[in-house]
Amino acid sequence: MRATVRVPASVANLGPGFDILALALQVQNEVIATATDGGVVTLEIEGGDEDADLRDPAHNLVVRGYLESCERLGIADSERGVHLRCLNAIPVARGLGSSAAATLSGVLVAVALHRAPWDERAILECATSFEGHQDNLAAALMGGLVICAPGATVQRIDAPDELHAVVFAPNQRLTTREARQAVPQQFSREDAIFNAARCALLVRAVVLADWAALREAMDDRWHQPQRAALLPAMASLLEAAYQGGADGACLAGAGPSVMALCAHDPEPVAAALQATADELGMPGVVLRLRPRNFGARVEVRV
Repeated sequence: MRATVRVPASVANLGPGFDILALALQVQNEVIATATDGGVVTLEIEGGDEDADLRDPAHNLVVRGYLESCERLGIADSERGVHLRCLNAIPVARGLGSSAAATLSGVLVAVALHRAPWDERAILECATSFEGHQDNLAAALMGGLVICAPGATVQRIDAPDELHAVVFAPNQRLTTREARQAVPQQFSREDAIFNAARCALLVRAVVLADWAALREAMDDRWHQPQRAALLPAMASLLEAAYQGGADGACLAGAGPSVMALCAHDPEPVAAALQATADELGMPGVVLRLRPRNFGARVEVRV
C-alpha cells in the first residue's frame, strides 16, 4: 500500500494573534509512504536545506509523528514497516510551520496506511500532543485562516481570493524555543485588551476584505516587540513592506521571516523587502505566495 501526503506551510501568530491565529500558504511538503515488511522505518529526504536532523530517523518529525500515531493506534511493531520519501519545499526553522507540516505528515501517513478511523479532531489532538503548536497544525490540516481558542473547537474561514502573501525568509534560523523564551508569561490588563481587540479587528478585516483596516488590526504588544532583540532587522523589514504598499505585515510565526499581506500587485512589496534585506546585508529569499484555502491532502493506492 502507498500513501501520498501533501501538507502546506502555515504562518502562526499573525500580529496580535499569538497562539491564536494562523494562515495556510501555497507551498507544501510531500511525503510518499510505502508500506514494507519487517517493521523497519526507512527514510529518504529531498530538499530541506541539507539539515542533518531531517535525515536522522531519531529526530525526523515525520518519523516521530508516524510512530507516535502507530503507538496510539495499537499497531504492533512488526506491522509499522514503511519507507518514507520526503520532498521538502517549506523552509526549515524560518517561521513557516515546517515542524507542524512534518509532524502532521507523519500522523496522516499512519492514519492512511493503517486505515485508522480518526477524524480531524483526533488527528489534530495527536499531532498537538507532542508538536505543541495547534495553530500551525490546524492551518496545515484545515487550510485557510484558523482561530484556535483554548477549550473550544478550532474554527476556520477562507482567505479572500485577492489576497497575496509576500514572505522574506532570511538564511538565518531561529528555533521556536529560542523565540518563545523572549515572550513574557504575563501581560498587563491594558496590553491584553489591546491585543484581544486587534484580533477581533483582524478577523473582521479578513472576513470583509477591508484591507484599509489591516495595518491597524495587525498591531501587537504580546510578542513582536519582545522578539525584536533577537531579530534586529525585523522593524526595518516590516517598515519596508509598508513602504512597498503592503496592507498588513507581521513576523512570520516565531520568526525570523516576515510576511506582508496585500490585495494588489505583490511585486512592489517583494522588491522593497529584497532591497532592504540587501542594504542590511541579510541573505535570504523572497517568496511570493497565496493563502491556501484547503489543507492537507492524502491519496492512497492499494
